[in-house]
Amino acid sequence: MKRNQKQLAFAMTLLLLSTGVYSGTTAFATQQSSTESTATSATSTETSSTSEEALQINAVALGNALTQEQKEYTLKALGAKGETPTYTTNGADLMSFIPDGGFNKEWAVYSSVRMETQKKGDGITVDIATPENITKITAAQYQNAALTAGISDAKLTVASAVPIDGSGALAGVYKIVEESGGIINRDRVGVAQDEMDVLSKITEENKDKEGYSDEALNAAQEEAKKELAAKTADGTKLTKDDIQQAVDNALKSQGIQDVMTSDQVNELTTLMSDMKDKNIFDDFVNQLDLTKTKEQLQEKSKGLWENIKSFFSGLWDSITGK
Repeated sequence: MKRNQKQLAFAMTLLLLSTGVYSGTTAFATQQSSTESTATSATSTETSSTSEEALQINAVALGNALTQEQKEYTLKALGAKGETPTYTTNGADLMSFIPDGGFNKEWAVYSSVRMETQKKGDGITVDIATPENITKITAAQYQNAALTAGISDAKLTVASAVPIDGSGALAGVYKIVEESGGIINRDRVGVAQDEMDVLSKITEENKDKEGYSDEALNAAQEEAKKELAAKTADGTKLTKDDIQQAVDNALKSQGIQDVMTSDQVNELTTLMSDMKDKNIFDDFVNQLDLTKTKEQLQEKSKGLWENIKSFFSGLWDSITGK
């Protein structure tokens, strides 16, 4: 009987593991006390060990340097309503969320952002309401940075009253999440900023090349992340060759592999390696559209469940003597 009990315990362990295959964290979680919350570098926020509640956000972060007239212009451009919570992004926020950006506490922030959470599965959408005044960061780059930082299912509207690179708006996104009760994972934010810097640099270097576009580069970046997330979900321990192949596949898929220099491809590969080291791909499975991967996982889970049912049936027969 003891042997049967051990077999039963083992089977129950397998059952619990199989039901946890698809568990993951939401992009925004209600902030808990430090004694209740847990943190991992693979999640976008710290979540309670006992409960998890998605945040609902509709808020604005305005740059601290705006005059009253500029504030009114910016709020109108962002489509903000009177009831929208409004926060102020300053130099200290830039230093906190973009630590390697060369900012200081006295930095004047102009670019602003409105963030609205969307229903699960909608993904990240970005609207630059004043494209003439956001001089460096593109909509696709904001989107990629938000995803890498762990934010999903949200609409971001960016605006500035004066020409500026747009870093303040990105810091504003992170500030809104924290002011709304979430906790931004600094490891992921750091990688997101590195990603934005690399993509911006490559776009600047290739802006006059025929066949190149920032949209294609960012689409390739997301595609490579999907492929690596799929491999991670399948239990693959990613190697340098895996990462290199994913980058090459994505660039080829977007038709820009011949436009990129070897140094630029190496920069992308190094960036992806850093993401792997920070365990970021572990959480992408729950954020990106990996339909085929999910189907594969479901088939594997189905097979495991059938084996468990068969085991229980045989175990019951041995207990009852049938």
